[in-house]
Amino acid sequence: MFLYPGGTSVNTNKTGYSFFDNFFSDLGMTMTYGGESNQGSQWFFVSALILIGILLILFSVVYTGFFLESRLEKYFSRAGSVAGITAGLSCVGIALTPWDIHFKAHMIFSFTFSISFIFMTILYAIAIHFNRTYHNRYAIVFLIYLIALLVFLGLMIWGPSIDTPTGLRLLVTGQKIVIYTGMICLFIQFFGAYFHSFKIL
Repeated sequence: MFLYPGGTSVNTNKTGYSFFDNFFSDLGMTMTYGGESNQGSQWFFVSALILIGILLILFSVVYTGFFLESRLEKYFSRAGSVAGITAGLSCVGIALTPWDIHFKAHMIFSFTFSISFIFMTILYAIAIHFNRTYHNRYAIVFLIYLIALLVFLGLMIWGPSIDTPTGLRLLVTGQKIVIYTGMICLFIQFFGAYFHSFKIL
């Protein structure tokens, strides 16, 4: 964000990155809305998103190993891991398709990521519910995040136009909330798995 030269879709002359007016994807553009090179910001954005994608894939591969007691939890956890791996691959796809050059591909990867994450949270929550020893509080965390994600997708589909300052600000702010709460959700799940492994909680 500090390296982003500036510009939004409704104000190309704006200086620097605006937390409430620039999407995260603006950081990955090759050129800003004002025509400046965005090489520095783009490099960090791409690197971070690829790393997140790899970590999400690894998390999904490992996480299904906690649900081996019954057939139902095995089924739902493995299906959840397929969705999680798809979301991780979509992260990499988002990173490699700057939306100022590959808009359609970027949006397809973004949509795939959102849908995959929705299925991942639902399926993992069900797997946790069927497991007799894994605490249900972690299923609730997944479901709370699911609500936030669905509300944001609703805003994207039926909300105000992105071409207006108010609409842009609402959607950008919604994206920030969803991304950061998603990070918190996965952070909690990581420690939940750690605590479950050692029967701490």
